Formats: sequence, structure tokens, C-alpha cells
Amino acid sequence: MIGLSVLSSCNNANNTKPVTAEDLSQMNIDFAKALNNKDAVAAANLYTEDATELPPNEAPITGRDKIQQYWQAAIDAGTFNVSVATTATGSNGDLGYEVGRYELSIKDSTGKITTEHGKYIELLKREKDGKWKSTHGIWNVDKLALK
Repeated sequence: MIGLSVLSSCNNANNTKPVTAEDLSQMNIDFAKALNNKDAVAAANLYTEDATELPPNEAPITGRDKIQQYWQAAIDAGTFNVSVATTATGSNGDLGYEVGRYELSIKDSTGKITTEHGKYIELLKREKDGKWKSTHGIWNVDKLALK
């Protein structure tokens, strides 16, 4: 028991600041900003090296490089106007989660715009630099609305 207590305190020695909802929400705020800036590299860098994404109706995507390719394809397909809103957060040590809602638009090659509304969950891990990165993410669509 003493060994576990010592290991636990060493693991969190650099992260004694209480975790806020803003801390846990920052990953997805930065993610939306990266997609709006058409920067798949910046979006992918918000994930751990071995992260897994679970997109709706698709196979899981594992690894930062593959996640970057996935979001580059979404950008190339016309994704824009991405926004997120956190609805719940929580953490225990260096692990956390964020639940939220999102909206994004996709403009196809004909100029037709589809707006997608949905919800997501990100499982997060605090890195040594104190930043939270996604280890697992899943989202699904509430409805599609044509503009």
C-alpha cells in the first residue's frame, strides 16, 4: 500500500493544480480551431500517439498519423464552421473526460451545405507538460439539416 501511495504522489507531483472544466475542454476548443484553420496536423497533435477515434458508421482509427489522415480527408471534403460546447467534465489524477455537443458544416463540390449536429465524448490523459490530450474519442450525429 505504501508503495502505491508513493507512486501515485510521484505521478501527480507536477500536476498539483486542481483540474477545471476549462482545462478538460481546451482540447476540443483547440481541435475545432484547428479544423476551422484547415490544419489537420494541429488537430492530430491533440491526440496521444496511440489514440483511437471511433467515428460513426466507420472502423476505428488508431494512431496519430491515421487520425491526421482522417481529419485531412474531412477538411478536403469541405468541413468548415466547426464549433463545440462542453456539457460535462470530470477527472481523477491524470485521466479525464469531456462530454459535449458539436456542430459542423460540410460544403460539397456542388456548393450544397449540410450542417451536422451531434454529441461526443473524449477520454483524456494529462501529459507531462500538463496539457490534456485525447486517448479515445467517439461522436455521433443527432440530425442532418440542409441549408
